[in-house]
Amino acid sequence: MSRVDRREFKDWKGFGARTRKCRESVGMTRERFAEMIGRTENYLLSLEKGDKSCSIHTLHQICTSLKESPDYILYGDGMEKEKENTDKEILLEIINKCNSKQLRILREVVVAIFPNFPDIIEENDND
Repeated sequence: MSRVDRREFKDWKGFGARTRKCRESVGMTRERFAEMIGRTENYLLSLEKGDKSCSIHTLHQICTSLKESPDYILYGDGMEKEKENTDKEILLEIINKCNSKQLRILREVVVAIFPNFPDIIEENDND
């Protein structure tokens, strides 16, 4: 079979939109995500706009970092809709993607900072 006869993946715009949606659904900045997958912010921007393709290695890094399946990132689920996630929805999305060990650590972090929320809010308001 020649290269011309193969079915090549062509939905890079959809791929980029799903990648961006998943990144935003967990409240991650483009800068942080680019750092996690070992790519530049400009490359990631082009990827999310659908202007660039990626290697299987980069696809694996994207899926691992976002805890999403390659099937969803590549093909979607047919039920996609654009919406702005609330803080609560973002936190629930992160929680739902954690394994039991990650959940224990997350719980410990939240329990540790919870009593300090008034001070944290005050500092944040002053910035």
